[in-house]
Amino acid sequence: MQQSPRLGYAMCTIAAIIWAWTGPGIKLLLDDYQASGLAIALWRDVILTVCLGGGLLLFQRDALRMHAQDFWPLAGLGVISIGIYHALWIWSVDLNGASVAVILIYLFPTFATIGARFVFGEQLRPIHIVGLFLSLFGLILLVELYDTSNLQLNWMGIVVGLTTAVLQAGYALYSQHAVRTVNPWAALFVTMASGSITLLLMFAVAPLLVGATNAPHILDIGDRTAWLILAVIAIGPTLGGYALFNLALRHIPASIGSLILVLEAPTASVIAMVYLKEYLDNWQLVGMVLILIAIVLPTLWRAPRPAVAA
Repeated sequence: MQQSPRLGYAMCTIAAIIWAWTGPGIKLLLDDYQASGLAIALWRDVILTVCLGGGLLLFQRDALRMHAQDFWPLAGLGVISIGIYHALWIWSVDLNGASVAVILIYLFPTFATIGARFVFGEQLRPIHIVGLFLSLFGLILLVELYDTSNLQLNWMGIVVGLTTAVLQAGYALYSQHAVRTVNPWAALFVTMASGSITLLLMFAVAPLLVGATNAPHILDIGDRTAWLILAVIAIGPTLGGYALFNLALRHIPASIGSLILVLEAPTASVIAMVYLKEYLDNWQLVGMVLILIAIVLPTLWRAPRPAVAA
């Protein structure tokens, strides 16, 4: 397959913009419908898996045929970087607060860049490092981390938050490897299916760990409108974001793709400002500009890469 870095950048940018709609949508479910965060994570993945699996059976059935050496690592990736990751993200927000949780998870481009250096031998260019620092500083301004009222740090929260970043980086790096030999849609189906099974098992063991009274209920979403909103989130921004990101990794490295995904944060802020009336102050606007600059910088230098197998 002939690589096209520009196409990869475009796909990743669109993925970030599409993904950004998940945050305001989930916030709506949490605040207005009092839905359980873990139930949202589970049913979002289940709905996505069923729709994607049905689409593959109808239109690309051959893509589901893969070798065991491809299938089992992808299934393991789904357990860790989809199922466990989604549960830990909810825990991180609870332990750290939303602002700190966002900062910690968006350290994943840094981990992805470091990982790409050792896994794929990609060079760490000064322009990439500058981009990482600008994106981090921009995020700090965007989520108002300079306001001490947004801080509720604790060691457990830091560990959980950093773990979410590591798992997200691991997903990006392994996906870069997997899409060289596996259909990106099939790879996404396997990871989402195993992630969904992992979340189901979490619901099964929760009563044993925290007691039946305190355990989250598997159907704790809300009324029909809430289920409809969740279905739209799953089929639209979640499926679209993951699919475009996987497709983009056929054209650009995971380290650059991960940095572009930071665009999700300012896009989500704009969506919240327009639809949820959450307005930004001047420093937050400066943070958005810094993130945009950080995303553009790495695209100014492109290293040649070998062609990827179709």
